Amino acid sequence: MLSFFENPLVLQLVAYAVIIITFWALEVSFHAERPIEKAKHSLLNAKFIFFVLPVQIGISTIVFMVANWTENTGWGLINLLPIEKHTVLHFIIAFIAIDFFDYWYHVFMHRVPFLWRFHQVHHSDMDVDISTTVREHPGETTVRVSYLVLVVFILGVPVEFLLLKQFIQSFINLTSHSKVKLPEKVNKIVSWIVVTPNTHHIHHHYVLPYTDSNYGDILTIWDRLFNTFTHMKQTDIVHGIDTNMNESENKDFKDLITRPFDNERTHSTNPIYSKQSLKTVK
Repeated sequence: MLSFFENPLVLQLVAYAVIIITFWALEVSFHAERPIEKAKHSLLNAKFIFFVLPVQIGISTIVFMVANWTENTGWGLINLLPIEKHTVLHFIIAFIAIDFFDYWYHVFMHRVPFLWRFHQVHHSDMDVDISTTVREHPGETTVRVSYLVLVVFILGVPVEFLLLKQFIQSFINLTSHSKVKLPEKVNKIVSWIVVTPNTHHIHHHYVLPYTDSNYGDILTIWDRLFNTFTHMKQTDIVHGIDTNMNESENKDFKDLITRPFDNERTHSTNPIYSKQSLKTVK
């Protein structure tokens, strides 16, 4: 039994579940949501887990195999640096490097029409909360974790560093979708470093240029460096995507799971960028 819970994938899934349950309860408590309605919404998003989990576990196994191989062979860009291995500095560099690649992964999911077909399922949630995190099409999961295999191969990230980074990433990803937001004064300080619920909910606003902004996965530095960071009043945020604001369709699991393969129901929000400059909304 002990060896089962020592499995890194199992540990990650257990931590993921604990965070979801905790923040789900906080959302009900602090936002006076009707538990029955919230449960229906959460169950809809939870259905994706049954399709996503096998893909996630299967390809993640390859991720850890590649990480082990790079560590044993000394392969990877990070291993070329003149720094002592398995030190704090080594982890910080690896952490920043992976987060940089994660930022561009998110940008590609928006800008490449074929990839947007799958990612827009996540954005179609018109009531973003903690459960929205798991609202991911298995097609996107395949792309996301396969991309991580490539990143780990290029960088050469030790397994233990990868695990720690993914625990941090899971926490940030989950809390950033939560309705439990930070006081604005606190958010202004915290969001200079990491993604917050306040900044990420702007990314889920239904129209451009907001949908194509605040791409950061953990750190917000990349959005600031590449001019994709935006501000917006939280009370003005409307969740969803402007190409499909049909509430019944966005609550239909069959529609959502098949939507990426239907040309008539899948449209890009302009993968090149809106003609409106992001500078106008800063």
